[in-house]
Order: sequence, then C-alpha cells, then structure tokens
Amino acid sequence: MSEVYIERGSDRVKLAYDAAADIFKEDPSNLSVLLKVNTGFKGPAGSGLCTHPEVVRGLIRFFKDHSVKKLYVGDSSIVGTDSIEALRSAGIWKVCEQEGVECLNLDDSGMTERIIPNHHIIEKLKLSNLAFEVDRVISVPVMKTHMYAGVTLSIKNMKGCLYQRDKTRLHRIKSNPPDIHKGKCLDYGICDLMKLLYPDYAILDATTCMEGFGPSGGTPVEMNMVISSHDALSVDLTAIQLMGMKPDAIAHLNLVREDRNLKIEDIHVHPVDFLKWSRKFRLASEQDLQQNYHNPSVVEKGACSACHAAMLQFFRYHHQEYENSPAVTIAFGGDLTAEDLHPADGSPVVLVGNCTAKFRNSTISWCKGCPPVPSQIVRTINAGKTLDD
Repeated sequence: MSEVYIERGSDRVKLAYDAAADIFKEDPSNLSVLLKVNTGFKGPAGSGLCTHPEVVRGLIRFFKDHSVKKLYVGDSSIVGTDSIEALRSAGIWKVCEQEGVECLNLDDSGMTERIIPNHHIIEKLKLSNLAFEVDRVISVPVMKTHMYAGVTLSIKNMKGCLYQRDKTRLHRIKSNPPDIHKGKCLDYGICDLMKLLYPDYAILDATTCMEGFGPSGGTPVEMNMVISSHDALSVDLTAIQLMGMKPDAIAHLNLVREDRNLKIEDIHVHPVDFLKWSRKFRLASEQDLQQNYHNPSVVEKGACSACHAAMLQFFRYHHQEYENSPAVTIAFGGDLTAEDLHPADGSPVVLVGNCTAKFRNSTISWCKGCPPVPSQIVRTINAGKTLDD
C-alpha cells in the first residue's frame, strides 16, 4: 500500500510543514537531504511557474526543527536560463538566506555520467553529483501542465538533475520508441531517468498551479494544497486526478508505473474523498500552436524546453501582429533537416535557436540564441534577415 496525504488551506508554510510531517518518519539528525525544487524557468513567486518559496520555507522549518544533519535546496534550470537568477526570481534564494540553508545550482556540484540499467531507449545520462551524494532526495515540484509531456510533477521534476545540456537529450532521442502506443521517446526517456534517480520522497506544491500552455506560458490556478508521499509516482497519479484526468492519462507515468509494478488500487489517499477538490485543468499540446495561431506557421523537430518556452512566449505576446501579415514559417529544433525548410505554401523561413545555425544562408533568416528571447524573433521576422545580436 502506498500512502498519499493531502493538506489543504491558505497558510503555505503550515501546509508544507504538515505535509512533511505526514510522510517523514526517519530521524533527520543523521541524514543529509536535498529539496529538489522546480525553478526550471525564471519567473516570480505565485505565478505557478516555480515552486512557491513559502512552501520551501515550511519544509526547511520542518527539517530544522527535527535537527537535520545537512539540508540543501536547489535546481538546475533549462538551457539558456541562469539557475541562480531563477532561484532568486522565484524567491527561494531569499527564503534560504533567511532560514540559513544552502541554496545552489545543482550543476555546481559537478557531474557524473551514469549507465542506465535495463534501459528502454537511453543508455547513459550525465547527472549532477549532489543528488547522489545526499542521503535523501525530496522532489518538490509545482503542479503544472506540460505541452510535450502532459504534466510536469514529482517525476519529471527530476529532469532538473540532468547536467547542463544533457537536459536536451530527452527531447532529441533519434530512435523510434519501443511502443508508440505507450508513449513517445520523451516519455520513455523520463522513464529511463527514473531508473537512475527515483526520488526518496515527493512533496508537491499544489498551492498556485499552472494550466494551459505549461510549463512556462500557462495560466495560474489556485488549488491551495500540498500533496506528499514516500512514493513520487503515487503523488503524481493522485495529482493528475485532481487535475481532472484519468489515472492512465499520462504516458510517462504509465511507463514508470509499469516498470515499478504499481497498481492504482494500491494507492491510499488521505482523505479518501479527495476528488471533491478536483477541477479540470486546461491542457496544451505541441499541435495547439498551429491550431490556435495560423501565422506564423511552425516546423519543430527535437526542440528542447528552452526553445519551446521561447516560442510559447512569442506566440502568447506577439501572434496578433502577424494575423493579417504575409505568411511566414518558423523552424526550430536540433533535428530539423533541409527538407523541413521548404514549406508547401512557399512562405519564407525563419530559423530560431543556435542549433539551427547550420541551415542559415542568404535566403533563410536566422535568429541567434539558446534560446533567443521573443523580441529577437520578432525583429528577425520583421527585418527578414539574420540578427547576430
């Protein structure tokens, strides 16, 4: 039986403290603990983009009150985002300073390349060392939808332990998935990551969440909950039901569940009537960009989360500028081919991101950056030429 606890209320510090008390029955005085938060993107507290700092404060106080041997708080952001700046922007860095706890970019702990046992699709990954050096890792994500993976919760949060540019590898797997009916390459890649680094505990910040074009361009949703368990998968399967989905709706969770042989009926949620708090989250998919925004059109292959986020922000704030303009095609992603750069409608192509630079020429515009900011994309489209600054 896997036990999951839901604390609900308005005091984030108390919710997090109580959520930790529900599940952590070990003596922390002999343990080093990493609170692996979610600051993959730079954004303010309370936006649903990052783990809320007051949730982090509640967890810090729980472990300080129980005389933890050593406590760390950290993450490593997406490519192109400064991890320390993201921790500062989210308010987590300040909370750690106030509480006297070390806060860090996980990449600064060094890297080890590790072989994945019984892998599905990836043989090895580079990961930050700290997650393997501490005694316990607690995944502390925020509840969000995700354009590629459906949701990003306790399990996908661990992708932040991948070292630097190895984060992009799960988006750029160049083989066919073992069974496309069970999931995409990204889903299998997340499942393989869990064979290396499955968290010891999960405490999910479901206070201010995000729906729609997550993980970076969605809309905040107030749920006022913190969900915890010794088992990250059980937390995530509970969370997606609170988000209005069926327990088998998310491919990467199904694959992890299959690997770990967890049955839905083996998850015991407290309180048992937890679904009274559920609401249906608006979802997003990769195709929604083209369905909702017909110009510019999009060609994407193998894009990482950084370019994905930049494109979401571009469409969110600038799509109306091109509604009545001549057709243009934006192409991005590390796996583009020359054939992808000849749209059927003959529209001009704008390449976005450093990984597309190999296709730049006198007739194809290129927007430099890893990732570029939305304003750079606008300038490139409008200028009809490459911008190098």
